[in-house]
Amino acid sequence: MLAVMGLNLPPIEELDVEDLLTLPKGYRYELHEGNLVIMTPSTYWHKVMVRRFVQMLLATGAEALQDPGIRSNRPRDNRLPDFGVIDALPQDFDEISNLPGSAFLLVGEVVSENSLNGEYTDKMAWYAEWGIPEYWIVERTSDRAKHDALVHIHVLSSSGGKAAYVCERSLLLSDLETEYQAR
Repeated sequence: MLAVMGLNLPPIEELDVEDLLTLPKGYRYELHEGNLVIMTPSTYWHKVMVRRFVQMLLATGAEALQDPGIRSNRPRDNRLPDFGVIDALPQDFDEISNLPGSAFLLVGEVVSENSLNGEYTDKMAWYAEWGIPEYWIVERTSDRAKHDALVHIHVLSSSGGKAAYVCERSLLLSDLETEYQAR
């Protein structure tokens, strides 16, 4: 048993995606090729932005979720984006915490200024590898507006034989919300 900052964890080398459910509550966890990552707490700006995205997407009838777990085909590898849209809830949704990338139509990450987590690099490559059609990156505006954000909408492309995201457009969250309300 490993104890870190008051956390009692099972031996790390034995953790797989399903074991994340047994870890202490109140933290967000990911496994990166078997390496346990404990996510830092987010600011309330971050939480409010995530809530706005989920509400905006739900209003269109999308199956939008906060912190949806995504598993790869490797048992010790998953990610926990800030929000996502799945095609449909699986019948056993009450028994699982992670879905394969193929279940997702889009995922989004809100950039935490104090804790950069590879939103433009590692996460982008990982989501592309698992075939998620859209990846949205959300960051503070240049004037650090408290009630808005800059959204970069990336779409999956397979030009050159390797899946990668291409930025389709960037716009303010408030403008994106207006677009979605008009749908």
